[in-house]
Amino acid sequence: MATRNPMTGPSDIAVRLKDYFTGESCTFPEIGLLQPADPFLDTAGEDLRRRIFITSENGGRNLCLRPEFTIPVCLKHLEEGNGSGRYAYCGTVFRQRKFDAQEFTQAGIEDFGASDFNNADIQSLTNAIGALQAAGENDLELVLGDQAIFVALLEALEIPGAWRKKLVRGFGDKEILGDSLEKISNGMNDSFTDLPAVIRERLDSGNRDAVIDWLADEMASANLPLSGGRTPQAIADRLFEKAELASVKLSKPKRDALEAFLAIDVDIAEAADTLNSFEQTHAISLSGAKQAMLARIEGLADHASALSSMRYCAGFGRRLDYYTGIVFELYRPGLDKPVAGGGRYDRLMTLLGSPAIVPAVGFSIWVDRLTKAGK
Repeated sequence: MATRNPMTGPSDIAVRLKDYFTGESCTFPEIGLLQPADPFLDTAGEDLRRRIFITSENGGRNLCLRPEFTIPVCLKHLEEGNGSGRYAYCGTVFRQRKFDAQEFTQAGIEDFGASDFNNADIQSLTNAIGALQAAGENDLELVLGDQAIFVALLEALEIPGAWRKKLVRGFGDKEILGDSLEKISNGMNDSFTDLPAVIRERLDSGNRDAVIDWLADEMASANLPLSGGRTPQAIADRLFEKAELASVKLSKPKRDALEAFLAIDVDIAEAADTLNSFEQTHAISLSGAKQAMLARIEGLADHASALSSMRYCAGFGRRLDYYTGIVFELYRPGLDKPVAGGGRYDRLMTLLGSPAIVPAVGFSIWVDRLTKAGK
């Protein structure tokens, strides 16, 4: 069991973390306390609005107190036009939290542009462990998941595109996934009766341009703003996706396979055998995604001494649309919330405006949780 100095506070831990990040050759970008709100709302969803401190400037642009560092660091990277880079941060963020302080310290590393995904993922994981060790934590529990394997499973089961997107968006949330599996198995009884006949006819015909034109006219006549996820194009996409969702039903063997996969929760040492057995039982292949994940697990072997347990949970994910590969959280025994979490998020840069995909992986540490006593 690790020993901790009871007098250690956030400022002392922050100094240790900054020293560790400096030793890892990271750049510390200047990130302002006041940030444009739309990038957070567009990538994390409107649900975030009630959890951030938001206001408007004189020109009407939405601004917010910095709720986290990953998105601002991504925007800084795009602004400076760098091909690759390793960035570190350790500073104050602001969230409306019911039971915790609304102003707290977040630290972490974001790694952009690395072409060797395997090494970059392993380095991110080991940096998270190393940073926590530098902060005095040596008795950690690791939970590892991989969204890429879930996507490979959906492809192997030939899940239709609209349902594939919906299930991926719900990955990591047991309740949402369970509800989606119920709907895809029994059919979504949605006849679009709440829509005007003219739009239903255009949806039935598959005429996307006609749907967009009708929506644009209606929004213009109602003086509705055309921005963010509220453009006629975005609304049309959601309507056509909804129509496809209502037209598909999932067979029992495929649902059984999905539920069996999501129930996998084993020691990392058992992950390979468990996944191999799953493939054989359901006569499918998880292809290269499985091999990539197992290679990352192998790369963690040298750091096992800092961990009290390592688990692979097939249904574990982080509820943000932009994660694309490994996802992980690190826990201190006796604390029910993670002290660090991260993963691969190759979609985020394009969502923020990059014309090309930028490989990205990183992690964040909740510094305030490191000062709370465990068991």
